[in-house]
Amino acid sequence: WHQKGSGPRPPGYADFFYVNELDIQCEYALRTFGEMQQAFGKDPKHPSLLPLAHVLLVFAGNVAKVLTAPKDAPPKVRARAKRLREMLGIGEIDFEEIRIARNFFEHFDERIDRYLQKHKGFLGNRLVLDHFPEEVQLDDGRTFKPSYLQFLNTASLELTLYDQEFRLSDILKKIETVQKAGKAWLAERTGNRT
Repeated sequence: WHQKGSGPRPPGYADFFYVNELDIQCEYALRTFGEMQQAFGKDPKHPSLLPLAHVLLVFAGNVAKVLTAPKDAPPKVRARAKRLREMLGIGEIDFEEIRIARNFFEHFDERIDRYLQKHKGFLGNRLVLDHFPEEVQLDDGRTFKPSYLQFLNTASLELTLYDQEFRLSDILKKIETVQKAGKAWLAERTGNRT
C-alpha cells in the first residue's frame, strides 16, 4: 500500500487499514458463532458455549472500538470513527450494547465486586440452558428467583451478564452489516467486486 504526496497526511489516509481490520474482526466474530453452533450441535449445554460467547463479544467489541469513540477520546479518534461510519453508510448502527457487553469482560473483577455488593437472593455462577429458569429450589425446599453472573439461553441466544441481557442475534446482525459494508468499500478500491 502506497500513497504519493507531500505535506501532512489527509484524515483518511489509513482508512483502507481500518476497514480491512473491521472486515477481519467481523469475520472472526462470525467464525466464533459458527464454532458455537458446532459445539451446540454436539451438546446443547456444551462447556465451550460461554467461552465462545465471550470471544464473539471481544471481536464484536473490537469492531465497536474502531467505529465509536468515547467523549473523552482525542478529537482525531472521534473524527476517524465518525468518518468511517459515514463512509461505510452505517451511521445508524448503535454499538453501545456491544461496548457494554465487552466491558463486562474487560472489567469483570470490578463488575463482580459491584454486583455482589448489591445482590440479594440466589446467585449462580455460570449456566447454559435452553430457557431461563424462573425459580430454583434448594435441597431444603426453599425457592428463589435466580440470578447468574453469566447465563446463556441457547433458545433465544440471550447472554445474561449479571443483571443485563444481550441478544447475540442482534449483535451478529450488526457485525454482518458492518462486514458487508466494509467488503463493498474494499472491493470498490481494489477492483475485486464480488
